[in-house]
Amino acid sequence: MSMWGNSFAGVVVGMLGLGCAAIYPEISTPIEKPPNASALKPEPPDDYVYLYFKSARLPTTTRDGRPWGKNKESLPSPYAVLFMDGTEISRTEVESNTLEPTWPNQKKANYRIKGDTRLRVEIWDDHGLIPHPICQKDFRKVTNYIDIGEIEVDCDGGASFELAIEPANALWGLGLYYSLGTSSVVVSRVIAASAAGWAGLKEGDQILAIMGKPVSQLDNGQVQSLIRVNAATGLKLKVRGADGSNRTVTLKEGALYPLAEEKVRVGQ
Repeated sequence: MSMWGNSFAGVVVGMLGLGCAAIYPEISTPIEKPPNASALKPEPPDDYVYLYFKSARLPTTTRDGRPWGKNKESLPSPYAVLFMDGTEISRTEVESNTLEPTWPNQKKANYRIKGDTRLRVEIWDDHGLIPHPICQKDFRKVTNYIDIGEIEVDCDGGASFELAIEPANALWGLGLYYSLGTSSVVVSRVIAASAAGWAGLKEGDQILAIMGKPVSQLDNGQVQSLIRVNAATGLKLKVRGADGSNRTVTLKEGALYPLAEEKVRVGQ
């Protein structure tokens, strides 16, 4: 059984008497930057924040008082790692030979932070074969700093850093992903803080009709066209949930707040 090219994700075949199972490509409804950032509605959930490293200031010597670098002439090449409840969520690039890194190419993203969430920052020097620790710090109650916009922390060994903490950054769209089968349309993924998420759509929901037109009577091009054309004004969907019940929802493009783990790309 052969692959069908890039326009079709592929076919996976069960060879142990279980028959053939098809995996269809996931299609994203458009996701763009907001058309008007000053009037975003709805606002982000209270426990969603936008985190990134603003800067760090490092001591002029290592933790044990030695000059930086193998030849005692260079500066450190630091990178920073951010952990949430023990799990790494972000790692900056290495910025070479500096005591004041800003890591301009780091990942900046939205994260969900609860009141008891524990953050840990580690800053390392990448000089040599084995990285050496510069700074380690644990702290909680991060959301208390949202109004301030940053957390300034003095670290052990004479280092310090600033962690930006802002309300979640918004994108624009429906937050709906779906798969086209031979005779069905199935919700494959939903951004939680989006029109689709707030409407209660779930992975596995079957879309039965779009704008009153049964999916069984539409080809794939018509399905995609109806969804795109009506997203801005109101997309009416009849869906069947996992419990077998049918309901009708209407989605309209608006602000959405994807978390880092939801892996959203602008311009999809």
